[in-house]
Amino acid sequence: MDSQDSKMRKDTMLEDIEKAIAEVQQPRSRFQLERFVTGQHGTPEMQYYQTCIELQDMIYKYQNAQIAVKKQELKIERLRSSGDELDELKAQEKEIGLRQTRLAMVGAERELNHLIEIWDSFDHKYTREEIEAAQPDYWQDRLSGNARAMLMSGGGVNAAHIEAMDQAGMLENFLEEVAESKKELGK
Repeated sequence: MDSQDSKMRKDTMLEDIEKAIAEVQQPRSRFQLERFVTGQHGTPEMQYYQTCIELQDMIYKYQNAQIAVKKQELKIERLRSSGDELDELKAQEKEIGLRQTRLAMVGAERELNHLIEIWDSFDHKYTREEIEAAQPDYWQDRLSGNARAMLMSGGGVNAAHIEAMDQAGMLENFLEEVAESKKELGK
């Protein structure tokens, strides 16, 4: 195989690799978004809230990336128009960075589409007032669930968590639940 054939094979392989890289782009999978991002919250109000916050962040980043692409394209064009050899090399470097940005944008757009679908799946779009009203139940469930997990893991509930439960006004009820459970278990 001569060096020309070898170069063509390598170029084809690099194109295939770039296509494969573009195919897998996405920071977080739909499963991760549903289960660990919005799903980390036990109430629909907080799931909706988290979805909106994630959308806000992703839209901001995506729009800034679009602007960055336009700026890089202009810089590349200006460098090339100079006719200088060093400027041509700088333009090539910027093109490499631009390809990376575009690849990241492929994944960001996929994630953004998933977040939009998740947002759209909420039958009710919660107001700030409704989210605030649901906070006591949310924190009751979250703090007591975390404390149960700590106890089930064989450890104790740490001091900071106990303090948070007290601040939320739920420590006494939780202590009663624990005492009741111990009675049932014969401890």
